[in-house]
Amino acid sequence: MKLKTEQLGVHLQKQLAPFYIISGDEPLLVQETCDQIRLASKKHGIEERELLHAEAGFDWTDLLDQVNAMSLFASRRLIEVRIPNGKPSDKGKALLEVAANPNPDNVVLLVTPRLDAATQKTKWFKALEAAGVFIAIWPIDRNQLPGWLQRRIQAAGMSASQDAVALFAQRIEGNLLAGVQEIEKMRMMGTQQISVELIEEATADSARYDAFTLADSCLMGNIGDAMRILSHLRAEGHEAIMILGALVRKIRQLISLQAYGPQRLTEGFKSQNIWPKQQPPFKSALARLQQTELFECLQTAEQTDRAIKGDGNDPWLLLSRLTELLTGVRMLAS
Repeated sequence: MKLKTEQLGVHLQKQLAPFYIISGDEPLLVQETCDQIRLASKKHGIEERELLHAEAGFDWTDLLDQVNAMSLFASRRLIEVRIPNGKPSDKGKALLEVAANPNPDNVVLLVTPRLDAATQKTKWFKALEAAGVFIAIWPIDRNQLPGWLQRRIQAAGMSASQDAVALFAQRIEGNLLAGVQEIEKMRMMGTQQISVELIEEATADSARYDAFTLADSCLMGNIGDAMRILSHLRAEGHEAIMILGALVRKIRQLISLQAYGPQRLTEGFKSQNIWPKQQPPFKSALARLQQTELFECLQTAEQTDRAIKGDGNDPWLLLSRLTELLTGVRMLAS
């Protein structure tokens, strides 16, 4: 069945479905939705989590083995499968088998970018949706952003004037991760009331070095600026996962924009909620990067994500590699 994001909390209080499909291109909202399911799973006694990255070359029999395997540590498990391009390489055969033979001891969480209409008509998708829950994560558009920010501010125990929220929305220009980061900074400072002056000060201080400035430098092909910003973010103690989220958002938007082609780019910008002031870096990157380079960026992002979660590799080294790829410097130098 289909659920809206705001319906998920009530659903999880009542039951835990065997399958969940979370689909969207806004990293923060996807992450928070998945976190709700992970927390609910723990409340239902599911302590063990298996994470599978179904990228190029993934062996889908691994999923079948995980679904059918007996755990040595827990009776129930959450099996999380991330498909970077939203299209199973085996045409969904393994997912069809999983849907047809659900293991009552497990919950399967499928995480994908926004799925197009054709994918939602496939047999594997229909089978999982019929047996579980599908939630499409939609971006927060320009008109919704002030209300969204106001609710986040209130949830953090603060209040803000209408003018301050309007300015806040204007300054972050749809970058939800940037908004959440600023709200958390103000909360940690002990702020109670957010004013226009505080927003001006906060956004001015972070204007030069933040994850989205890094992402824009990458899109513009400015390798020197991008590497300096990445180094500064690391020195300032910024979390690697937040930086990665900003870069992945840009990469997925670029892949979506490529499908529109030069003649329909205005339509593509509208579909991705990319405001006019945000468009020049995208235009620069689209003129410089091919689809193969962007998918290589996604693969590197997946490797970085695993490193952040502790697979033994250096996440900052991989972030540096991802920054290089996204600028297109290697391609230009070759």
